[in-house]
Amino acid sequence: MSAGQWNVFYLLLHNLDFASNCERCPHTMALFGKGADALPGCTSYHHAFFSVLAPGTHVTPHHGPTNKKLRCHLPLVVPAGGRCGLRVGSEEHVVVEGEPFVFDDSFEHEAWNKDDNHSRIVLIFDIWHPDLTPKEVKFLTFLQNTSMRAAKRATSG
Repeated sequence: MSAGQWNVFYLLLHNLDFASNCERCPHTMALFGKGADALPGCTSYHHAFFSVLAPGTHVTPHHGPTNKKLRCHLPLVVPAGGRCGLRVGSEEHVVVEGEPFVFDDSFEHEAWNKDDNHSRIVLIFDIWHPDLTPKEVKFLTFLQNTSMRAAKRATSG
Protein backbone atom coordinates (compact mmCIF):
# COMPACT_ATOMS: atom_id res chain seq x y z
CA MET A 1 0.00 0.00 0.00
CA SER A 2 1.45 3.35 -0.93
CA ALA A 3 -0.91 5.58 1.09
CA GLY A 4 -3.82 5.54 3.53
CA GLN A 5 -5.39 2.62 5.35
CA TRP A 6 -6.79 -0.64 4.02
CA ASN A 7 -8.70 -2.78 6.49
CA VAL A 8 -10.37 -6.15 6.05
CA PHE A 9 -13.04 -7.98 8.05
CA TYR A 10 -12.72 -11.67 7.22
CA LEU A 11 -15.70 -13.96 7.03
CA LEU A 12 -14.07 -16.91 5.29
CA LEU A 13 -10.42 -17.65 4.71
CA HIS A 14 -10.09 -21.32 3.82
CA ASN A 15 -10.17 -23.25 7.11
CA LEU A 16 -9.42 -20.45 9.57
CA ASP A 17 -11.98 -19.65 12.28
CA PHE A 18 -13.83 -16.36 11.91
CA ALA A 19 -17.03 -17.60 13.59
CA SER A 20 -17.57 -14.43 15.62
CA ASN A 21 -17.33 -12.31 12.44
CA CYS A 22 -19.72 -14.65 10.62
CA GLU A 23 -22.25 -14.45 13.48
CA ARG A 24 -22.33 -10.67 13.03
CA CYS A 25 -23.26 -11.02 9.34
CA PRO A 26 -25.94 -13.73 9.02
CA HIS A 27 -27.50 -12.39 5.81
CA THR A 28 -24.12 -12.13 4.09
CA MET A 29 -23.13 -15.59 5.29
CA ALA A 30 -26.30 -17.04 3.72
CA LEU A 31 -24.69 -16.20 0.36
CA PHE A 32 -21.75 -18.49 1.15
CA GLY A 33 -23.64 -21.37 2.75
CA LYS A 34 -25.81 -24.06 1.30
CA GLY A 35 -29.34 -23.50 0.09
CA ALA A 36 -31.36 -21.22 -2.12
CA ASP A 37 -29.48 -18.04 -1.20
CA ALA A 38 -26.01 -19.48 -1.81
CA LEU A 39 -23.96 -18.13 -4.70
CA PRO A 40 -22.72 -20.79 -7.15
CA GLY A 41 -19.02 -21.62 -6.74
CA CYS A 42 -18.67 -19.73 -3.45
CA THR A 43 -19.57 -22.50 -1.04
CA SER A 44 -16.43 -24.49 -1.72
CA TYR A 45 -13.92 -21.71 -2.26
CA HIS A 46 -14.14 -20.30 1.28
CA HIS A 47 -12.71 -16.82 0.81
CA ALA A 48 -14.82 -13.77 1.62
CA PHE A 49 -14.24 -10.49 3.41
CA PHE A 50 -15.31 -6.88 3.67
CA SER A 51 -12.65 -4.48 2.38
CA VAL A 52 -12.52 -0.88 3.59
CA LEU A 53 -10.39 1.74 1.88
CA ALA A 54 -10.15 4.88 4.00
CA PRO A 55 -10.12 8.29 2.30
CA GLY A 56 -6.92 8.87 0.33
CA THR A 57 -5.93 5.19 0.22
CA HIS A 58 -4.06 3.56 -2.67
CA VAL A 59 -3.41 -0.19 -2.73
CA THR A 60 -0.36 -0.67 -4.93
CA PRO A 61 -0.32 -3.06 -7.90
CA HIS A 62 -0.34 -6.73 -6.93
CA HIS A 63 -1.69 -10.02 -8.25
CA GLY A 64 -2.99 -13.34 -7.00
CA PRO A 65 -0.91 -16.51 -7.27
CA THR A 66 -3.07 -18.48 -9.75
CA ASN A 67 -5.95 -18.17 -12.17
CA LYS A 68 -8.01 -20.95 -10.55
CA LYS A 69 -10.51 -18.42 -9.21
CA LEU A 70 -12.29 -15.21 -10.03
CA ARG A 71 -12.53 -12.33 -7.58
CA CYS A 72 -15.91 -10.67 -7.13
CA HIS A 73 -16.25 -7.11 -5.81
CA LEU A 74 -19.67 -5.96 -4.63
CA PRO A 75 -19.41 -2.24 -3.76
CA LEU A 76 -21.63 -1.56 -0.74
CA VAL A 77 -20.65 1.98 0.24
CA VAL A 78 -18.90 4.18 -2.31
CA PRO A 79 -18.34 7.94 -2.12
CA ALA A 80 -20.06 9.87 -4.91
CA GLY A 81 -18.11 11.46 -7.72
CA GLY A 82 -16.27 8.53 -9.32
CA ARG A 83 -13.15 8.91 -7.18
CA CYS A 84 -12.87 5.21 -6.31
CA GLY A 85 -11.40 2.86 -8.85
CA LEU A 86 -9.84 -0.44 -9.65
CA ARG A 87 -7.33 -1.21 -12.39
CA VAL A 88 -7.03 -4.76 -13.71
CA GLY A 89 -4.34 -5.22 -16.35
CA SER A 90 -4.57 -2.15 -18.58
CA GLU A 91 -8.27 -1.45 -17.88
CA GLU A 92 -9.49 1.01 -15.27
CA HIS A 93 -12.90 0.57 -13.70
CA VAL A 94 -14.78 3.25 -11.75
CA VAL A 95 -16.28 1.66 -8.64
CA VAL A 96 -20.02 2.34 -8.43
CA GLU A 97 -22.13 1.47 -5.39
CA GLY A 98 -24.22 -1.64 -6.05
CA GLU A 99 -22.51 -2.55 -9.36
CA PRO A 100 -20.54 -5.81 -9.01
CA PHE A 101 -17.24 -6.31 -10.77
CA VAL A 102 -15.63 -9.72 -11.43
CA PHE A 103 -12.04 -10.26 -12.53
CA ASP A 104 -9.20 -12.74 -12.65
CA ASP A 105 -6.95 -11.57 -9.83
CA SER A 106 -3.92 -13.32 -11.31
CA PHE A 107 -3.74 -10.21 -13.49
CA GLU A 108 -2.00 -7.25 -11.91
CA HIS A 109 -4.53 -4.99 -10.18
CA GLU A 110 -4.66 -2.02 -7.84
CA ALA A 111 -7.38 -0.05 -6.06
CA TRP A 112 -7.80 3.49 -4.82
CA ASN A 113 -10.12 5.83 -2.95
CA LYS A 114 -9.30 9.42 -3.86
CA ASP A 115 -12.20 10.84 -1.86
CA ASP A 116 -11.05 13.16 0.91
CA ASN A 117 -13.75 12.34 3.46
CA HIS A 118 -15.48 9.02 2.91
CA SER A 119 -14.45 5.36 3.00
CA ARG A 120 -15.18 2.79 0.31
CA ILE A 121 -16.61 -0.53 1.54
CA VAL A 122 -16.72 -3.58 -0.74
CA LEU A 123 -17.72 -7.19 -0.14
CA ILE A 124 -15.04 -9.30 -1.81
CA PHE A 125 -15.41 -13.02 -2.41
CA ASP A 126 -13.84 -15.60 -4.67
CA ILE A 127 -15.47 -18.23 -6.85
CA TRP A 128 -13.92 -21.11 -8.71
CA HIS A 129 -13.01 -20.24 -12.28
CA PRO A 130 -15.98 -21.35 -14.41
CA ASP A 131 -13.68 -23.08 -16.93
CA LEU A 132 -12.67 -25.65 -14.30
CA THR A 133 -14.44 -29.01 -14.33
CA PRO A 134 -15.95 -30.42 -11.13
CA LYS A 135 -13.08 -32.96 -11.00
CA GLU A 136 -10.51 -30.16 -11.25
CA VAL A 137 -12.26 -28.19 -8.49
CA LYS A 138 -12.29 -31.30 -6.29
CA PHE A 139 -8.59 -31.90 -6.90
CA LEU A 140 -7.63 -28.25 -6.33
CA THR A 141 -9.73 -28.19 -3.15
CA PHE A 142 -7.88 -31.27 -1.92
CA LEU A 143 -4.50 -29.63 -2.66
CA GLN A 144 -5.56 -26.38 -0.99
CA ASN A 145 -6.79 -28.17 2.15
CA THR A 146 -3.67 -30.34 2.31
CA SER A 147 -1.45 -27.28 2.00
CA MET A 148 -3.37 -25.46 4.76
CA ARG A 149 -3.12 -28.46 7.11
CA ALA A 150 0.63 -28.73 6.48
CA ALA A 151 1.10 -25.00 7.14
CA LYS A 152 -0.86 -25.26 10.43
CA ARG A 153 1.28 -28.23 11.55
CA ALA A 154 4.49 -26.38 10.66
CA THR A 155 3.53 -23.29 12.68
CA SER A 156 2.02 -25.06 15.69
CA GLY A 157 4.96 -27.22 16.61
